[in-house]
Parts: sequence; structure tokens; C-alpha cells
Amino acid sequence: MKPHSSRPRILLLAAGLLAGAVFLVGVQAAAMHAMPLLSPSVVATVDLEKTFNGLEEWSQAQANEADRVAKMQEEVDRRQETISLMEADLEDYPSGSDKYKEAVKKYTLEALELQGYVQFQQSRQEGRSQGVIFELYEKIKIAAQQLADEHGYDIILVNDSVVAIPEATENVIREISSRRVLFAREQMDITDQLIQSMNTEHQAATASQ
Repeated sequence: MKPHSSRPRILLLAAGLLAGAVFLVGVQAAAMHAMPLLSPSVVATVDLEKTFNGLEEWSQAQANEADRVAKMQEEVDRRQETISLMEADLEDYPSGSDKYKEAVKKYTLEALELQGYVQFQQSRQEGRSQGVIFELYEKIKIAAQQLADEHGYDIILVNDSVVAIPEATENVIREISSRRVLFAREQMDITDQLIQSMNTEHQAATASQ
């Protein structure tokens, strides 16, 4: 009789668990119904290299740097000419004489100073270039955000799929792993809009100076 008497309890427990499950499903369904439907994100892409090359501010920075390099080269040519003359003067003194040794010392010092000058100017040039690139990149980010606000873009991605992987890449796996975009339709690209917006702002800023 005992096994038969426990059967109703098992049935009642099963019924209670089933009712609880139905209740939870109902609650979840009501909650999902109450939640607003999430709309898909609006995504746009930008060709970063094309953006830099299309910016008037970047072109102006490159032109200014070209002027500095030209002036530096003039100074290098002048110093090299001086060194060449000093080298020729060595033939005027007997080898091993005091005057010869003094001329060699001046010649060596001038050559070392030229080498130091070139290295210093190259370091300054690299620092300026990195500074300009970083500053423009920050401006690009701000301009991209403004475009996103104006046109309702949720995400603007750098489309690195447009940049081909060099055939001579030492670590092709690392190069592939660093990529973030496999494919993007041309309709998503807003590079030209971004360039136009930034050039217009740059022109206005230049005109106000």
C-alpha cells in the first residue's frame, strides 16, 4: 500500500513543477513583448589612407616639410663642399707633419659635425611627421563623429580590406590577423564626405586667420 500512497504526491509535485515552468515562460514572453525592438546598427566605412591623402591640411604639412628638407639639403651641400676643400688641403702638408695632423683633426671634426647635423635633422623630421599624423588622426575621429551625428551612423569603421597585403610580408599570418574588415560594400563608404567636410572646415579656419 505504501508505494501506491506515494504516487499521488509525485503526480502533484510534477503538476506543480509544470505549472511553475508555464508561469516562467509566460513571464519571459511578457518581458520580451514589453522590450523595445532593437533596430540594426547603421554602419559606415572609411578608407583612412585615402582620407589622409585627400586632406588639404595634410598636403600643406607635406609641402612645408618639403621646404624644410630643401633648406636642410642646402646646408648639407654647403658643409660637404667645405669638407671636400679641407680634404684637398691635406695634400698641401707633408704627411705626419704637425700642420697635416691639425688639418686632419679639423677635417674629422667637420665630418663628425655634419653627420650629427644630418641625424639631428632626420630625428626632428620624424618627430614632426608623427606629430602631424597624430593630430590629423584626432581631427579625423572628431569629424567622423560629427558625420555620425548628422547622418545617424552608429559605427564608422576603418576599412582595412582596401589595403592589399604585400607579397613580401614576413609574417603573413600576423598581417591577416591584424585585419578587421573582410568585405564592405561601396555604398557604406563615406570617405569622400569625410574629406569634403574636413577640407571645408580647414578652409574656413585658414580664412579666419
